[in-house]
Amino acid sequence: MDRGRDEQFPHSEKPVKRSTLAVLSLVGGLAFVAAVLAVLTVPRLLSSESTSQRDTATGHVPRAEVERQIRANYGLPVIEKKPREVRCEDELRPRAEQPLMCEVTLEDGTTQNIAVSVTGTDGERVSYDYVLLEG
Repeated sequence: MDRGRDEQFPHSEKPVKRSTLAVLSLVGGLAFVAAVLAVLTVPRLLSSESTSQRDTATGHVPRAEVERQIRANYGLPVIEKKPREVRCEDELRPRAEQPLMCEVTLEDGTTQNIAVSVTGTDGERVSYDYVLLEG
C-alpha cells in the first residue's frame, strides 16, 4: 500500500476517484442552479398580480378590464380550471381603502369570491392582485 495515499484519505479504505468528484460537483452545481431558479420563478408563477391602464376620464381601472385580467390569469398555473365568468361589483379605484369584491364562476358551476386590492400605481398604470376568500 502507498503510504502517501493513506495519509491523504485517512478515513477511507479507497481513495475517491477524480471522476466521482467530478460527478458529485456537477450534481451539486445543478442542484444549486435548480434552487436559485425555484426561488426566482415560483413567487412569480404563484402571483396573481396584474397591471392595467387607468381610464383617462375617471382615473379608475374599468370593471371590464379587471374582469378580463382575472379571467386571463386566474389561478395560473396552480389551478388549471379557467373561469367561465368573472363579475366585479365596480371599477377598481387606485386609492380605495377597501378591496374590490369579485365573483368567479368556474366551468363546473362552482363560485368563488375574491378580493382585488391595489398594490401600486405608476403614473397611469395601476398594479393589483387578488386573493381567494374562504367560505
